This record gives sequence, structure tokens and C-alpha cells, in this order.
Amino acid sequence: MISRILFALMLALAVFTADAGPANAQASSAAGTIEAPEKVIPFAKKVERELAERGALVAIVSRMGRDPKQMPDGIGEYTHVGIWVYSEMTAADGSKVNGYAVHNLYQTEEDAGRSELVQDFPAEFFGSVFDLKTGIVIPTPEVQMEILRVLNSPAYGKLHVPAYSVVANPYEWRYQNCTNFVMSVLVAAIYGTDDRAEITEHLKAYYEPQQVKLSGVTRAFGSIFVDGFATSDHEGGPLKTSTFDSIARFLTTYGMAEAVLEVTEGGVTEELTKL
Repeated sequence: MISRILFALMLALAVFTADAGPANAQASSAAGTIEAPEKVIPFAKKVERELAERGALVAIVSRMGRDPKQMPDGIGEYTHVGIWVYSEMTAADGSKVNGYAVHNLYQTEEDAGRSELVQDFPAEFFGSVFDLKTGIVIPTPEVQMEILRVLNSPAYGKLHVPAYSVVANPYEWRYQNCTNFVMSVLVAAIYGTDDRAEITEHLKAYYEPQQVKLSGVTRAFGSIFVDGFATSDHEGGPLKTSTFDSIARFLTTYGMAEAVLEVTEGGVTEELTKL
């Protein structure tokens, strides 16, 4: 009986990871590994064109790293979120090109329980995914400018917590994941502060994270089998963490989203109405 329980636990944890393995998909993107580039690159360019045509300097963009059917209830379709910024970049030949740079929190290759801030590009961002599909929030122009201010200031690095947990509590600063980090950047931008205690106050007052439903066994013993899985910051309460959907709900609820989009490989872009 014990062996069956352990096997079931290991199976559950194998599918409940941040993005196609505790570190693999995120680390591979950071390292510039692109799977199926003949499909990924055109899709990445399609997303860039969509954002550029809408005049977005800054956008919150997600990717589908895992089969949603394998994810616990509450996580939603998207497993990673980054901040895309329209920038002038230097190509390999030294020429200047315009496009989107992507600001991410990624788990490190060496330790899935640690993270780092990495800038990569759209093709790398979609380099290892379950499906070429993305959810996007374009903030209002005013919020975009404030996000840029944070990205270009010491506050951006100050908001990073290197200790990683896939189910990090956004109201605490013991652990962090990519979605919690993006949410902290948003609050820092909106309220003009990099003070963690003040950011937490605003989060508790205005932001409702997503509850993640896991079995008691998985919650209790998950860290034994999967690096980057910790629940001590929830102090026995419900597991709640940030997701793309909860970020989109926050921005739309308070009138800070100019558009919420879903872009698929088939060329269909539609407004998301159910969050």
C-alpha cells in the first residue's frame, strides 16, 4: 500500500511543475534552445506584430508549457508569464533592430529551487511549449509607462526573491515564482513603491490570487520529490498563488487593462471575456 501511495504521489508531482519539468522548459528558454523553430519563430513574430499593431510598448504575455489537463485545478492553461517590452536591440551583425525583449524570472539550470532574472526574446520565450498559444494583457498606456520605469530602476532587482516555489504565496516574500514576480512589478509600478511591506498591503487589499487544489499527501510530501515545490509560506492555509488569469482579472477589474487577448497558431486573435 505504501509503495502505491508513493507512486501516485510521484506521478502527480511529475505533471505539476512550473513548465514542462521543474526547470527544463524555463531553463532551456533562458539558454536559447528553440524546439521546432520552423513553427516557433513565425508564431513569435505573429505575436510581436499583433502587439506592435496595437501600439503596445509593454505587455504581459504567457505561454502554455504543460498540457492543461495534467495541471491541478486552478492553475489554468498558462504556466509562465513574462513582461514584453518594445525595444531597440543590437543584432549579431551589429545593426539595430526593433522588437520585443522579454523580461523573465526563470528557475536556474543548476537548482530548480532557485531563480534568476533573465532577458530573452520572443522565439526563446516560446521555445519549449505544449502548444503555440498565448494569453496577453496589454495594460493601459499609463500603466505601461510606470512598468517601464520600474524595469529601468533598481526596484526591478529589489523585487526579486531567488528562493523559488511553484506555489509561492504572493502575500509573502519567502519564495517567489514568475507570476508572483510579475504581480509584484505591477503593484510597484501602479503605486510607485519598491517597499515590500507596502506592496504586500496593496496585494492583500486589492488582489485575489488563484487557489490551487492539491491532495493533502501531495502538499505534505511534494518537496521530497520535486525541487522548487515548497508550501511553508502558506502556513497551513489554502494554497494560493498568482496565475495569468488572476493577473488579468486584477488589471481588468480596476480598469488598468487596455486589452486582453488570446493568440493561437491558427491566426485567430480574440478578446478573452471569461477570466
